[in-house]
Amino acid sequence: MCTPAHASLSATSAALTLVCSLVVVPIARSQDSSLPVARSASIQLAPEVGVSLAGYEADLKAAIDGNDPKSQALALDRIGALYFMHGNPAEALKHFERVLSIVHKLGQQASEATALSDIGAADFAMGRNEEALEAFKQALPIWRRAGNQDHEAATLGDIGEVFRALGDPVEALRFDERALRLYKTAGNRDSQATVLNNIGLAYYASHDKKNAHDAFQKARELYHAGMNLSGEANALNNIGGTYNAFGETSRALDPFQLALAIHRQTGNRKGEATTLNNLGTACSRLGDGKRALELYKQALLAFRAERDAKGAATTMKNIELLYADRRYRSSLGEIPNNLSDSLAP
Repeated sequence: MCTPAHASLSATSAALTLVCSLVVVPIARSQDSSLPVARSASIQLAPEVGVSLAGYEADLKAAIDGNDPKSQALALDRIGALYFMHGNPAEALKHFERVLSIVHKLGQQASEATALSDIGAADFAMGRNEEALEAFKQALPIWRRAGNQDHEAATLGDIGEVFRALGDPVEALRFDERALRLYKTAGNRDSQATVLNNIGLAYYASHDKKNAHDAFQKARELYHAGMNLSGEANALNNIGGTYNAFGETSRALDPFQLALAIHRQTGNRKGEATTLNNLGTACSRLGDGKRALELYKQALLAFRAERDAKGAATTMKNIELLYADRRYRSSLGEIPNNLSDSLAP
């Protein structure tokens, strides 16, 4: 993949992208409501096939005209889910808040917890981390009182994710470990793997290499046993990321290459872009500037194809750092005046 060189590392280092996955609980149905239960910020809230926003709005009008609050809540939930899926969390939030008001008056606690989780997801998607934290914390005791351990664990994981976003990996770890204990009790292997991945991220943020690596490795084993290729690729990427970040770059290549192969097999273009970026970072650190630039270009094209501005910006920064590295001035030449344009397909 890249040829290691024995030159010393540059004073500047390229940015590394770790895959961060939220706890996901499959959408279920509560016993006292027709609302979906316990969605989290990572779930694509797909509506039923063939049902349009106009159809849901017609259902809402009919429910209002018929003075049917349960059907109103259901229609509002579906409209909010559709907005969320299409990248409009602000509009989704308005609908989820209306759902919460209705189901609270009806005394439907499971639906209230669902609405709070949806509100937390929308807030989190907008970067309103404190508001998301408050919503998830309100949902948590409802699931606990109901004895619903799966949804309690999912909410604990969501709270952990918010604390990671707030830059508090210690508090994130505390909630993730509580979620892991519940998932172990329930025997939910795939969710255990997801929480272990997030525990690894918390340790990584705390610069605890050994525990981060161990958590990512356990997650990878569980994903592999459950034939969850996407999860396994993410864990492999994070194993490579741990090696790369802590100075064992040559050991990062194999897990990155395995992750890349899986992402290509499953058609996960964004995962492919992330891993290409990370392979480029590894090659840069190992002294192979030409190969690093080639990988970064591939990553940039994939990020742009996926309209991932953040990923593209990370890779562009890495390309700039590569050109600025003294080791590569002779092989790469001067940085182009219009670098972004020069890298266009």
